[in-house]
Amino acid sequence: FGELALLYNCKRAASVVASRACILWELDRETFKAICYEAAQKAPPEYEGFSAPAGSEAAPAVSFSEAAPAVAVAAADEEAKADDSDASDDDAPDESAPVKKPVRPPGRRTGVSAEASKGDADDWVPPVYEKTPEERASLSNIIKSSRDSKIHMLFGTVTQDTFEKILDAMFIKKIAKGENVIQQGDEGDYFYIVKKGDFDIFVKKGDDPPKKVFQCGPGFAFGEMALLYTCPRSATITAHDDSEVWSLDRTAFRNLVVRSSEAQFKESCKFLNSCDIFATLTQDQICSLAEVLEEEEFDDDEAIVEQGEKDDKMFILRTGQAVACIAGEKGEIEVKQYSKGEYFGEIALLSGQPRKASVYAVGKAVCFYITRPTFKRILGPLQSFLEGNMDKYAKYQDAMKEAAGEQLDEENHDGHEDEDVHSAAKTEKKQKVVRKREKKQEEIKVEKKVVSEAGSEAPPETLADKVAQDFKNPALVTPSDDHVVSDAHMMMFGGVVPGQKFTMDKHIHCRSGFEKQQKGEEDYYTWTGTTKLKQPTDIAVLCQKGQKSASDPTPNQDNFFIHHVGAITMYGVCDGHGPFGHLVSFRLVQTLPFYLTKSEHFGKNWEEALKEAFQKAQEDLEEFCKLHTINIEASGAAGSVLVLEEQTVHIAFIGDARVMLGSWNRRDSRMIFCTKDHKPELPEEKARLEAEGSEVREVDEGSWRIYLKGSNFPGLTMSRAFGDTACAGISRVPEYHKFLMQPNDQWYAIVASDGIWEFIEGEDCCNMTSKKLRLKGTRETVEFITSASRKRWAHVCGDYCDDITAVLIQWNAPTPLEGGNNHCLTVRQFQPPSS
Repeated sequence: FGELALLYNCKRAASVVASRACILWELDRETFKAICYEAAQKAPPEYEGFSAPAGSEAAPAVSFSEAAPAVAVAAADEEAKADDSDASDDDAPDESAPVKKPVRPPGRRTGVSAEASKGDADDWVPPVYEKTPEERASLSNIIKSSRDSKIHMLFGTVTQDTFEKILDAMFIKKIAKGENVIQQGDEGDYFYIVKKGDFDIFVKKGDDPPKKVFQCGPGFAFGEMALLYTCPRSATITAHDDSEVWSLDRTAFRNLVVRSSEAQFKESCKFLNSCDIFATLTQDQICSLAEVLEEEEFDDDEAIVEQGEKDDKMFILRTGQAVACIAGEKGEIEVKQYSKGEYFGEIALLSGQPRKASVYAVGKAVCFYITRPTFKRILGPLQSFLEGNMDKYAKYQDAMKEAAGEQLDEENHDGHEDEDVHSAAKTEKKQKVVRKREKKQEEIKVEKKVVSEAGSEAPPETLADKVAQDFKNPALVTPSDDHVVSDAHMMMFGGVVPGQKFTMDKHIHCRSGFEKQQKGEEDYYTWTGTTKLKQPTDIAVLCQKGQKSASDPTPNQDNFFIHHVGAITMYGVCDGHGPFGHLVSFRLVQTLPFYLTKSEHFGKNWEEALKEAFQKAQEDLEEFCKLHTINIEASGAAGSVLVLEEQTVHIAFIGDARVMLGSWNRRDSRMIFCTKDHKPELPEEKARLEAEGSEVREVDEGSWRIYLKGSNFPGLTMSRAFGDTACAGISRVPEYHKFLMQPNDQWYAIVASDGIWEFIEGEDCCNMTSKKLRLKGTRETVEFITSASRKRWAHVCGDYCDDITAVLIQWNAPTPLEGGNNHCLTVRQFQPPSS
C-alpha cells in the first residue's frame, strides 16, 4: 500500500493502522519512480472509493536532480536475508476476506541487472591493468577489510576467479584537491574505491545549494548506484585533498559484478534442482530457496554440527563429503556418510531438540544452510517427509550399541572393516558403515605465563574464616538499594554465594519489568528497545567459578552487569583479584552503571561520563571498605564497560578485562578492535608509577610487578585497577575508544575477564567465534569460547584455572524475535549443589 500518493503526486487517500506487531519493507518515492513507475503506469491500481485527481495522469518519472537514497543498494542486499524474518504461522491473512494471489512478473531482478544482461557481448574480454605485487595485495586487502558494507555486498559473493579478474580490471586514477570525481546528474561511467585521501559528498535538492552529507576516506566506495540502476549520478563527490582512487569501468562492473551474481544464482538453482529432497518443489519455490540460502565453508575434520548443541539450522552438502558420528562410552562411532546433495540437521530444525549427532567435514566441504523460519515459509511441503526420517538416529544408536557389544575398538579392529548394521537400520538404501572415529587432537599452542595472584597467599584456614565471616554481614553480599538505576528497564548483575565449586554458574540478581522465561536450564528475557539497528540484538552471558587450589575458599571473583536504559545498553565485566576481590567486583557492578547514569555527561559526552563513573566508583569502594574493615591494599578488580547508544559503541577499560569488537559477517569476518592490558612495563605506565614512588620490577622473563619501594609487597600485575590502594600511581582513569556502527553492520562484542584472554588473543578469539556465532548463535558460542579457554588453562596450569566470565553481544542477529521484540538476553542461574 501507499503507491497511489507516489504515482499521482496526491495526498494519502486512506489511513493504514497496524492491527498487530508488523514488519514492513519501505520503498521511497524516488526509488519507486525509478524502478516501479513504468509497470504501475501501464496498469494503474483501482480501489473502491478512490479516483485519480481530476485531469491528472500518473506522475512523471523522477527527475534525478534529487538524490537517490544511499540505502537503495543495501535494500537489494538485504532482500534475501529478510525472507528469514517476515513469515510465521500467525501471520496468515483473514480467510474471510478475498485475497488475490500475487503474481511475480516475468524475469528476476531486471531492475538491477537488465542492461548488463541485454546489452553486453558474451565474448567480452575483461581488461588487465598492470600492477606491482604490492599494489595488487593492497587493493585486495582494501576490498576484504573495508568498513564500507557496499563493498562486501558487491564483491563478497563472487568466486575467487572473478575476484582476481576484478583486481586485474581496476586501475589507479589520481584526483587533485577540489576536483569532482563524480558530478550529480551525469551519466555513470566508473565505480570507485578510495585508495588514499578523503572525499566530500554533496547533494543538491531543488534550488537549494548543495549540502555536504558525508565524508569518506580510504576503503570506502562510491559510484555503484548509477551503474546498478542505469540512472544519473545522485551526488557530487569532491576530493578534499590530493587523492587516489581505484577505478572500475561500467562494462567491467556489469560483467564481473552483476553477471557474476546472476550466474551464481542460476548455479544455486541448478544444484537445488539436482537434490532429490527438493524434487517436489515448484521452480518458483526453488528460486525462493536459492535467494535465502546461506553458504559456509568447512575445513577437513571441522565440526559442522556437534552433538548436544542447540540451534535451528538444516544443512545441505554442496561440495565435498561429511560423516555423522555419535558419542558413546568408547568414543565417537561413525554412523553415516554424506555426499554432495545430501542433507542433515533436520531434527534440530523441526523439533528444536539438541543435536543427536556430530557431523564432521571430510576434506574441504561447502554447505548451504537454512533456518527454521525460512523452512516453515518455503519448505513447508517437505515437513512430513523429513519427519519420517527423524527416527533414524535412534536406529544409529542401536547400531552403535551392537558395534560396542562386538568390541569395536582399536585393539580388535584396524578401522577399515565394514560392519553389518543392526537390523533396525537396514531400511536405509545403503548399508551403513559403523566404525570408531579417530578424532584429530586439537593442537594447543600457548605461551606459559605467571598466573599466581598477588595477595592471595594467606593461610587457607585464615582466609576461609574471613570469607565465612563476610557472608554473615548482609551489607557485603546483598545488593545495595542505594545504587538502583531507577530508569533502567533491565538491570542484571552477578551475586556472591558461599560454597561454589569449579565451573558452577554465578548467582544472578535481576530487576526488570520484563517477564523471565525459561528454556531448559537457561533463563531468558526479551524486550523492545529504541535502536537504529535493523535486526535484533542477541546477548548471552556465562560467569563460572574457577579453581585456584583444592582448598580455595573464595567465591567466584568475577562479576558482570547488563543495564538497559532508554536507547542505551550498558555492559560491564569486573575481574576481581586478591583475598577480597569477590567483594570488590560485587560492589563495582552496582556502582559503575549507577554513577554512569547519574553523570551530567550521560548521553552527551561519553568519554567524560565514563571517566567520572570510574573515579566515583573507586571513591565509593574505598569508603565502603573502610566502613566494613575490608583491606583492599592488594585486593581489587580490572574493569571494562561497553555502551551502545543507538548505533555508536563506546568502550572504557582499566586492567586486563578486555573487550573484543568484531564482525561476524561471512564476507567480512574480522577483528575490528581489541583492548590491550595496562601492564606496568609499558613506558607511559611505568613512568607514572615510578613518579608516584612505586617500584616496577621484572620478576620473571616478560613478567613485571608493582611493589612498594624496597619491599616485596604487594606484587600487583596491572598498572590500572580498582582497589589496590597499597601502591601509589595505580590509575582508575579508563582508556576510551568509540566506534560508529552502520544500521546493517553485523558486528559483535565479547566483554570478558582474564579467564578468557590469558591464553587467547583478540585476533584468535575472533577467528574462533565469528563462524560459530553465524551458525550456532550467542549461547553456544559463549559456551564454546569458555570451554576453549578452560582447555588452555588445563594444558598450561594443570588443575589451576581462573574464574571465567564472558558477555557476548551480537548485533543485527539473523533470527527474528517473537512479539516484535528486538533484544534477547540469555543467562544461566546458579543451581545449588544437591545434598
